[in-house]
Amino acid sequence: MNLERNRPELLVPIQDWKSLNYIKNLPDAIYFGIDKYNMRLKANNFQRSDLSKITDYCHSQEPQIKAYLCTNILIYNSELDDLENLIREAKEANVNAIIAHDIAAISLAKKYNLDFHISTQANISNIKSAIFYENLGAKRLVLARELSFIQIKEIKDQLKNTEIECFIHGSMCTAISGRCYLSATICQSEGFSANRGLCVQPCRREWKMIDDENHEIIYDGKLFLNSKDLCMIEHIPELINSNIDAFKIEGRMKDPFYVKTITQCYKEAINCYFNGNYNKEKINNWLERILKVYNRGFHTGFYFKKPTISEIQLNNRGNVSPFKKHYIGKVLNCNEATKITQILLETTRISLKLGDEIIIIGNNTYSTEKITKMKINNDEIISIKREKDEYPLQIDMILRNKVKINDKIYIISKI
Repeated sequence: MNLERNRPELLVPIQDWKSLNYIKNLPDAIYFGIDKYNMRLKANNFQRSDLSKITDYCHSQEPQIKAYLCTNILIYNSELDDLENLIREAKEANVNAIIAHDIAAISLAKKYNLDFHISTQANISNIKSAIFYENLGAKRLVLARELSFIQIKEIKDQLKNTEIECFIHGSMCTAISGRCYLSATICQSEGFSANRGLCVQPCRREWKMIDDENHEIIYDGKLFLNSKDLCMIEHIPELINSNIDAFKIEGRMKDPFYVKTITQCYKEAINCYFNGNYNKEKINNWLERILKVYNRGFHTGFYFKKPTISEIQLNNRGNVSPFKKHYIGKVLNCNEATKITQILLETTRISLKLGDEIIIIGNNTYSTEKITKMKINNDEIISIKREKDEYPLQIDMILRNKVKINDKIYIISKI
């Protein structure tokens, strides 16, 4: 067993109650936002009134989950009073820490004696910057994404008490730690500023690049700003041996299935390292599962070397996974006592069979189920596919989770 290193905290992005209820007690900590002051304002963020409910839920789990509130955008004068109220409310709600970038948010956290983590937006890339924030009282530093293992270890070795946190999986920006003005410039409005959580992601579009000296077209219709995703599942030992205190997964705009899948894989990987059975066979299994959820292809960021054009997804703007979420039908009726649920199979493209995993999504529902029994007109079946000339089929299933009428049903498939 590997006992020489402290176990890192696994920090997971949470968008809303669906995500939080779905992942339950998998992570060590979560980070989330409300409808203001966070870098993902387009996410389905929690309501401000939910602060105490969120922390009560997290702190009641076994083991207890820590909850960090994102307040990491640039702050304007007109927002200071409201920001102070929010930070006071966060303290009263027992939020474990805020994630901050602007000195205003940091000073208010200090005023209310609330722990604060310095956001990657601060672009901490050297020892002096790290020590500055440590002396300021930061509990943790989310280091710049543009650092190598060697640079990370050099910073960690110089800190006395402050923890360090690094991203290990998820979307990457071509801009330095996401500090980008391209979105606001193109839209000609601060209302679309990446630094205010409202990026329209122009880096994911096709562009033309021309050398202005010889007028040579270097790229034409390529997504040459479209970075592949970070994936470090193959390098858990190196991460742990760098004394990183918290492993951070990016993805507050991702759906609950993505968050849970990635969280499960990294939690298993960390556990396997400390149990002494982290191996190539397990790594291949985790990669296979990770490749089934949304991704733009993978690379290892700046940990080993500076990325090159090979780390850019030139030809595909969105998801390159061959697996997609397909709609198959909806819930017609459900019996809470017997768990028998009647669904309407509407798709004609996909067959269902025993052992398949389905996803049920509604206004307040998000769950996954493995099909263990199916019936049509009280006759048990092992598989079914609706033909194009048939009316939608009604199927009875046994579902262990609570669902509601009209909840939509999906399946992850290559089809």
